[in-house]
Amino acid sequence: MEKYLEHIDGKIVCRKKVIMQLYSLIGYSDEPMPHSIFIYGHVATGKSLVVQSMLSYLKYNTAIINCIEHVNSRHIFDYILDDLSSYLTKSTTNTKAPCKCDNFADFVLNLKEIFANDTRPIVIVFDNCDKLRDFDANLLPAFSKLKELTDVNICVIFISGIVWEKFRVKIGVHEPIKIYFSQYTRNEFAELLLLTKPYGYEDTFYRNYLNLFLSVFFRFCRDLNELRYMAKINFSKYIEPIEIDQSKKDDTALLWRNISTIFKANLEVIYLRVSSENFTKRNQLSKEIESTMKLALSFELPYYAKYMLIASYLASYNPAKEDKYLFMKQKFKRKKKVVMKKKITMNSFCKPHNFPVSRMIAIFCAILDEKVDINANLLAQIPSMCQLGLLSIVGNYNLHEPKLKCCVSYDFILVIAKTVGFSIQNYLYNFM
Repeated sequence: MEKYLEHIDGKIVCRKKVIMQLYSLIGYSDEPMPHSIFIYGHVATGKSLVVQSMLSYLKYNTAIINCIEHVNSRHIFDYILDDLSSYLTKSTTNTKAPCKCDNFADFVLNLKEIFANDTRPIVIVFDNCDKLRDFDANLLPAFSKLKELTDVNICVIFISGIVWEKFRVKIGVHEPIKIYFSQYTRNEFAELLLLTKPYGYEDTFYRNYLNLFLSVFFRFCRDLNELRYMAKINFSKYIEPIEIDQSKKDDTALLWRNISTIFKANLEVIYLRVSSENFTKRNQLSKEIESTMKLALSFELPYYAKYMLIASYLASYNPAKEDKYLFMKQKFKRKKKVVMKKKITMNSFCKPHNFPVSRMIAIFCAILDEKVDINANLLAQIPSMCQLGLLSIVGNYNLHEPKLKCCVSYDFILVIAKTVGFSIQNYLYNFM
């Protein structure tokens, strides 16, 4: 372990405790591997970095799977066998190529056949493993007991941003060893951001800048990637007085007065990744976004009325012919791929189209998870939203089939969708 700590000295900082804990579990090749390890913590806390660095140093037979990149369990099985077999072919000859796996039973049989006489440690890593819950229901319990099922010296490492309790099923899960990657403290953030110090500046000078930067941003953001980006784009503004007069380099009070208002302005757009160097436009953008959010939240709409407004927006900006596989994705998955290759339109940035009420009601029922009776109380929300200016009646008012038009912007409907936990981008044609 001491050699490994010397190997990563200066490369991975502020993670010595969890590194020692993980190394004690998988770092000794002459000892049996644990069944499974569950590593969890907030985003950008070094989970994947620590695991990949350690496995690269130990030179085990490994397969690292990012679950976001795979669409079903068969892809995962084939990827693991190909990855593990490629390591085996480097050390042995005449190795039989793995067969394709249609299910987990075939996967276990192939692992037994390939590694029956191999006692070297094998590690399978599932990064973003919470995506496994979208596949077969028995996939996670099966992988947690893979060592028991195959009789191979194998360990499965799950990496996730959520706690283990979110993965629990009723039966069949082997309880893993849990390792928690805690949030970085303010001093640890300063050490990490110091690693990206611009060339030509002293450590002491940049550390003083980071103390000022973190005094504003640390309370509102703990994401290392966002903090690193914001520290970089604000530093050029921080050193403007120094570029004019080098004698002001040690005048901390002057530098703080110059940058404090810019820090506060950028605090409002911290997750938007605004890359423009014009800080006036950035401040103006934040005010526009804030005013849109206040306007959207000022409409105290009922729960179902919000979904009805979302349905009206989708009816206004989506082509009517695309409703079939936008709202029935499971049945028309293959057709969707073919059509999307032909043409992609930017409907959300064009004028809204008219739509009949029946189409809006159909979309409302499709996007709502629960079953709702379409009664008079529900339909009474339509004229209420017309009076508020959210919808407008087009042409002559026909009692049988009136036509409507949505009058709200994309930013407005995005705020409304977030209040009910609905991802509207998944149902807009130009985002598919």
